[in-house]
Amino acid sequence: SDSLRRGHQVMVFVHSRKGTGETARALTERAVLAGELDRLLLQENDTSSSGGTSGGNPVHGKYADRVSKSRNREVSEHFGNGMGIHHAGMLRNDRKLTEQMFADGAIKVLCCTATLAWGINLPARAVVVKGTEVYNPEKGGAVDLSILDVMQIFGRAGRPQFDTRGEATLITTHD
Repeated sequence: SDSLRRGHQVMVFVHSRKGTGETARALTERAVLAGELDRLLLQENDTSSSGGTSGGNPVHGKYADRVSKSRNREVSEHFGNGMGIHHAGMLRNDRKLTEQMFADGAIKVLCCTATLAWGINLPARAVVVKGTEVYNPEKGGAVDLSILDVMQIFGRAGRPQFDTRGEATLITTHD
């Protein structure tokens, strides 16, 4: 939340499609309880080119119509809170819309699966990896997230062509 307070965007990587929406809802609840939802998530992005410094996010309004046409209720639910979700189970149009909204600064937090770290050049000042165990169907259970995935995800933070700094956080168990 420090990055959000400073006006930066954050990507939160989770390890299941269902976890993207659950995490976005949990983060929204925390922001509401702290009385910071408007200040943290709906403020103008520091990289926005629209110069205004009013309390709202002018870029956010640019996408309201397109979001309202999405049949994915989670897209509109989270957009209203300045957040987005992204995973392979979404329709391609919804994934593309979410990518554009994050790139333009219309949403401040993107909860996504690790597939977003591979093949899409979408950076953020801060990235968070929520948990290091992933389900492996061949093994029939949880295995550790590969170090290659961790490095790829951390590589989303502070890309040189977009930012001068990057922050990466790994949330895991003690062991």
